[in-house]
Amino acid sequence: MPTIRQRAAEAAKAVFDAAQFEPTPGQSDLAVRAIEDALVHSYLDATERCTRVVTTCCSADLDMAHKIAEEVRRANTALIANLSGLR
Repeated sequence: MPTIRQRAAEAAKAVFDAAQFEPTPGQSDLAVRAIEDALVHSYLDATERCTRVVTTCCSADLDMAHKIAEEVRRANTALIANLSGLR
């Protein structure tokens, strides 16, 4: 399974190829970081939405909703820590 950085690198390469532009290593790195940041922000938004859905769907069992939401938050924190370590 590709990492977020690998996906960002593939997306940057596809953009540069489509534009028929050969970036410098610095330009390529900036593009990869920008795409990676966009992917991370999208992931964070999706995580927030999922947490709200869990809370709404499990409102009858708030304890279960809180447990699921906390597990999602822990996974999110671990992902962000791993991504921060890539930089």
